[in-house]
Amino acid sequence: MHAIIAKEKGFCEKYNFKCEIKILNSTSLGLQALVGKSIDFTHSGADLVGAAVVAGAEVVIVGTAMPANVLSISVRKDVPMPSRDKGYPAIMNDFRGKRIGVAARGSSNEKYFNAMLKDAGLKPEDVTYVAVGAPNTTYTALVIGKQIDAAIMYQPLTQLCQFNKTCETVIDMTIGEGPKSLEATIGANIVFAARKEMVESNPKLMEAFYAAMTDAAAWFNDPKNFDELVKIYTPIISFGDMAGADEIRRNWIKSVIPAYSKDLKVKVSALQEIMDFSLENKIIDVKVEAKRVLWDKAPQTP
Repeated sequence: MHAIIAKEKGFCEKYNFKCEIKILNSTSLGLQALVGKSIDFTHSGADLVGAAVVAGAEVVIVGTAMPANVLSISVRKDVPMPSRDKGYPAIMNDFRGKRIGVAARGSSNEKYFNAMLKDAGLKPEDVTYVAVGAPNTTYTALVIGKQIDAAIMYQPLTQLCQFNKTCETVIDMTIGEGPKSLEATIGANIVFAARKEMVESNPKLMEAFYAAMTDAAAWFNDPKNFDELVKIYTPIISFGDMAGADEIRRNWIKSVIPAYSKDLKVKVSALQEIMDFSLENKIIDVKVEAKRVLWDKAPQTP
């Protein structure tokens, strides 16, 4: 939302640089494009930025886009969930033998689901992962094609399920459900990452980037701009000819605005928790200090 609004409302030009949006389906693809220099910034899960750094990529986190975890687990209505009333982690046992939708294989979605399986004493091999892309294609695979039984996905899948009553969200990490360890990661979950050499050699551009993104955040947080925000998002977030598409879109946008950072500040302790979580769950294989993946001039708090 920061980048889209900065582009649409002219905040990039205001600070004398050009915004061009490239839509990619996963953190992994974004990092590949970043390293390959076909993009300059990527909107990414902090855990996989850490993994990229461990693998030798010269990339750094330059700001927080969304402080909290943005994932939820949704299940088609006809899938039995006998352990639901037992709560987390017991409910994870109900996914044994099921087909689980993720944005892409190796994405943050899959890594987090693996960690949650582990909390219930299960292994990744106890489920079958299927790459299903974005929330709208996930909904189709889950409800219409029935190619998957459940999905770990970001919004607006939750809103699609609520509106159509064909699936339901059983673990919503955006409101603190799921692993308790995730509470300590609030402040650094979804981040902006860039190539280290680019940010180091373009200090004026980075100042302009931060100014444009914080202006964008101020704009989309202003209630008087909400109808225009919906208008901007309408061609981007399409639900095709689905009944109630406009209402779903409005409800989703309204619910997701508070999830975005207003100042892009990275909470260093939260970033360290994510790096430690990544090590514990084998996303990375060595201990990584937060400062290793965070640009030293990025806006930050302890």
